Amino acid sequence: MGAIDKHVQPFPRPFTMRDLVSHAITFLIGLSLGILISLQLKSSFPRPLVVFQSASNLVSSTSPPVPPPSPRNGTFNSSTGISLKEEYQSVMHNMSDQELLLRASSRVPRLQESSGHPKIAFMFLTGGPLPLAPLWEKFFEGHQGFYTIYVHSHPHYNQTVPQTSVFYGRRIPSQPVYWGTATMIDAEKRLLASALLDPSNQRFVLLSDSCIPLFNFTTIYDYLITSNLSFLSLYDDPRKVGRGRYNPQMSPMINITNWRKGSQWFEMHREMALHVVSDQTYYSVFKQYCQPPCYNDEHYIPTLVNMFYVELNSNRSITWVDWSRGGPHPRKHGPADINHELLNQMRYGSECIYNGNTTSMCFLFARKFSPSTLKPFMGGIEKHAVQPFSKPFTIHNLVYYALSFVFGLSMGILISLQLKSSSPRPLVVFQAASNLVSSTSPPVPPPSPRNGTSNSSTGISLKEEYQSVMHNMSDQELLLRASSRVPRLQESRGHPKIAFMFLTGGPLPLAPLWEKFFEGHQGFYTIYVHSHPRYNQTVPQTSVFYGRRIPSQPVYWGTATMIEAERRLLANALLDPSNQRFVLLSDSCIPLFNFTTIYDYLITSTLSFISVYDDPGKDGRGRYNPQMSPVINATDWLKGSQWFEMHRDMALHIVSDKTYYSVFKQYCRPPCYNDEHYIATMVNMLYGKLNSNRSITWVDWSREGPHPRKYGYADINHELLSQIRYGSECIYNGNTTSMCFLFARKFSPSTLKPLMRLLDFQY
Repeated sequence: MGAIDKHVQPFPRPFTMRDLVSHAITFLIGLSLGILISLQLKSSFPRPLVVFQSASNLVSSTSPPVPPPSPRNGTFNSSTGISLKEEYQSVMHNMSDQELLLRASSRVPRLQESSGHPKIAFMFLTGGPLPLAPLWEKFFEGHQGFYTIYVHSHPHYNQTVPQTSVFYGRRIPSQPVYWGTATMIDAEKRLLASALLDPSNQRFVLLSDSCIPLFNFTTIYDYLITSNLSFLSLYDDPRKVGRGRYNPQMSPMINITNWRKGSQWFEMHREMALHVVSDQTYYSVFKQYCQPPCYNDEHYIPTLVNMFYVELNSNRSITWVDWSRGGPHPRKHGPADINHELLNQMRYGSECIYNGNTTSMCFLFARKFSPSTLKPFMGGIEKHAVQPFSKPFTIHNLVYYALSFVFGLSMGILISLQLKSSSPRPLVVFQAASNLVSSTSPPVPPPSPRNGTSNSSTGISLKEEYQSVMHNMSDQELLLRASSRVPRLQESRGHPKIAFMFLTGGPLPLAPLWEKFFEGHQGFYTIYVHSHPRYNQTVPQTSVFYGRRIPSQPVYWGTATMIEAERRLLANALLDPSNQRFVLLSDSCIPLFNFTTIYDYLITSTLSFISVYDDPGKDGRGRYNPQMSPVINATDWLKGSQWFEMHRDMALHIVSDKTYYSVFKQYCRPPCYNDEHYIATMVNMLYGKLNSNRSITWVDWSREGPHPRKYGYADINHELLSQIRYGSECIYNGNTTSMCFLFARKFSPSTLKPLMRLLDFQY
């Protein structure tokens, strides 16, 4: 294959920010010399600094951007807003495992919190020291702000590391870990939970004390951040070391057809990490029934991923290991094994699929390597050529830099000559003025585009955007695609949007009121309408509802078709990565405040809004079917309002669920109503801490019966609206408020005229 350093990447390496800045610096040097030469030859010209300021704007952002300077010992880290010393110490806490997992599983960051560059969490699982730490120090050097480190070691291990080390203060509160037991999974979940507390962490890689990186940081960062999938090895092993470890007592929660085996050393994206940390149901089954010779670390995560999240996974590991010698443990390499051939084999000796394309770059890390391999890795073999993350400098680089310099030199001379006859002062004024515009939530909406004009938030015309919700996918295909729709951070860097999902049998009689509500806020919302498939009334192309009907199925009150429609709406809305909040509305709903107020309220909320409560009467617990046990027990059974509002992570959970919904569909029949119990029960069982436990849609149940009161023309007045808006008291983001409801129902079509008059959405 030739020299190792000539083949750092098997496919064309993306043009990164580091390359761009290097060329920009070369260009600026040429530009400066050009200006100085011109000034020396001609008369002098003031304010050369202005030229450099504007030239700096030529540098565009790529992935990854140029890392900030390497701060140490309390210097400031702009990516977190705290000093490096504070950042290193922040992983220590006094939470119990239960508190940590609970906090991490409810850690759903608002989009604003993670609007910077995404980070990779490197999680080291070790019994004591990290003998290859110097190699990792060199790997991380110069890339602060693009990674975080978490170390899980034995709690009795007390060796310290210098404050100048990247590992300083990165040990998390730990517990003893014993090979082959559930304590391995406890440690992995502990590492994931600690890493999830940082909203910037988007990828999570588990490493051992015998792991090494195979490429430089930039290469690995690009590979992981731009990947569409997680990297977990899972397969069906029919032998006694595979299916032979399955315990029939795991049924019906986990069947033999679900059972998988895989590598412990995983890499996963944030959504999957949240799923693993929040799971209690399946882990409790594993903890009870998977005992040696069944090993949790080889079966728990592979089986869980196979059951629920297989479409989010590449089904391969990115950590190379040598099992050629057989036995319970892989081969451990010593210093005599380290050579170019071994490294080349690990780097490029395989073939796999990456983002839909075939590549020979399948592994980013490798194990097991003994402490004695540190010396040949760090140096001593062919003058450091064996270092796994060396970066080449080729003749192509030299040519590119020469071109950048010559181009900069030429531009400098031309600019200097041009500036002699024109003043740069107005340009400086506009540049400075542009910095006076600060970002708030929500930002100033773009102009209201119509009929094919461009929508800057999506990059497509409004007409195209409206029509894009139609498709020919089946429900199964739609739910599968939506549940695997985990957007990369780059896709949703713009302002977050709210998905308004209308569930109706036909028309939207209050549409003019909603038109007025949405006016001027294009790019900050999306609309999805689920109506009867035979309903064929059209709306004008100028309407915000134009083209927003999704492929639908008939819905019958009191049946499972209600939940199917809700999941259909959620799935369609999840296909847009900018949608961060999801609100379900009926054709008789009205907004109570203007768009900006509602947008602020939802986007800055830390919780979802789903009404959940225990009703001991016949209309609550009386609807529970004992045949739902053991998947759903009577103590899990709750009731709630159908009209929910939820954040993206909870919407993903609802759409990807198969286990609980299949039980509801089979055993919840009238007088058991799925729409009043399914989401309420599921949220109570799995995601209670992500929920505010209240609805933001007001409804009047003062008149007994199966349906709430419906308001008519004569009921509409200021007193009613004021009572709905401010007549209650609740908790919002930890504070008491009288603003508890953002929407209200039921309002008949005849209320449109007085509501249009009384509701002023411009205030």
